[in-house]
Amino acid sequence: MRLVIFSLLICVWSVQARDCNMGFGYGLLISPEQIRIMSNDRTLMQINHDAQLFIQGEWQDLSEADTALVTEYSQGLRKFVPEIVGIAVDGVELGLSSMERMLSGVGSRSQQAEWNDLIRETTFQLMSRFVRSGDHFYLAPQSLNELEHFLNGELKPQLNNLARHSFGAVWEALRDTLQHTDANFEQTDPQQWDAVGHLVDRINSGLDEKASLLEEKTALFCQRLKELNEIESQLQQRLPQLLAYDLVVQKN
Repeated sequence: MRLVIFSLLICVWSVQARDCNMGFGYGLLISPEQIRIMSNDRTLMQINHDAQLFIQGEWQDLSEADTALVTEYSQGLRKFVPEIVGIAVDGVELGLSSMERMLSGVGSRSQQAEWNDLIRETTFQLMSRFVRSGDHFYLAPQSLNELEHFLNGELKPQLNNLARHSFGAVWEALRDTLQHTDANFEQTDPQQWDAVGHLVDRINSGLDEKASLLEEKTALFCQRLKELNEIESQLQQRLPQLLAYDLVVQKN
C-alpha cells in the first residue's frame, strides 16, 4: 500500500513539474550591484546591494524588517535567475558554436562574412529573451513552461533550419568550384550532406540534454518561484506601492 501511495505521489509531482506556470511578469536584469525589474527597457523597480529599494527612481525609506525581506527577495532572485538563463544561453551557444566551427575556412571571405552575419542575426533573435554577459543576466517576462517550449519548440527547429540553410549555401558554392576541377562532385556531395546530418544530430543531442536538465529542475525552480512569490506578497503588504509591480506571477 505504501508503495502505491508513493508511486501516486511521484506521478503527481511529475505532472506538477512539467506544468508549472509560475514565471515573471516583467523583465529582470541582474548584475553584481543591482537587480532591475523592467518593462520595455525602462526600470520600474530597482534593488541596490540587496538592501536599498527604489521605485520609479525614488529611494524607499525601509524599516529593519522591510530591509530583511528585500534582502531575502533579492538573494533569492540571484540564486535562481542566472541558472535559468544559463540553461537557455548554453543551448543557443552550443548549436551556433558548432556551426561556426564547421563553417570556418569554408568558402570565400564574402561567403564567410555572409554566413557569420546570418549566425549573428539568429543569435540576436534567439537571445532577446535571455542574455548572459559575464556576471550580468537578463530574463524576459515568461513562465517556466515558456522556457521549456523555447528549448524544444523554438530553438531546435530554428537551429536545424539554420544549419541546413548555411550548409546548403556552402555546398552550392563548393559545387561551382568542384565543377571546374577534376574532383568527382558526385562522390563528394553525399559526404558533405552526411556531415550536415551529423551536425544536426549533435545540435539536437545537446539541446535534448539541456531540455532534460530543465525538466529535472522544473519542480525545484517552481518551488523557488512560489517561495519568491510569498516573499513578494509579504513585501507588498508592508509596501503597498509594490502592488503595481508584480514580478513573480502565475502565467496562463
